[in-house]
Amino acid sequence: MNLDLVAEELRTALGTIDGLSTPEWGVQRINPPAAMAALPDEVTYDMVYRRGGDRVPDWQVLVLIARPTQPEARRAIAAYADGSGAQSVKAAIEAHEYVACDVVTVTRAEFEVVTYAGTEYLAAVFHLDVVGKGA
Repeated sequence: MNLDLVAEELRTALGTIDGLSTPEWGVQRINPPAAMAALPDEVTYDMVYRRGGDRVPDWQVLVLIARPTQPEARRAIAAYADGSGAQSVKAAIEAHEYVACDVVTVTRAEFEVVTYAGTEYLAAVFHLDVVGKGA
């Protein structure tokens, strides 16, 4: 499973959400709201006999909203964290038909203030379980 190709497909899926920018991970300037797939912490290889499957058990996607003190930030982040609907990150990611992997499931979301490129943002951190072919 090629992680770079999976990340590109995640960007494509997130790009279906109107008004959400999807810059590549590592860019120094973003235009919020923005969603980015971070580099996963780990990959589990060979889930079944002889390279039958690989898994990323906790791939994080960050949705950065506005400064945490802006009143509209809470309303905006709530729409992205909804389990369904036009602004739902979960719905967009799980509706995409993946080629680089077999299945992507959004398992949970957490909310925190993160600093990205020197600026603080209210963020929703979505945790994904990604499974694909190992060969």
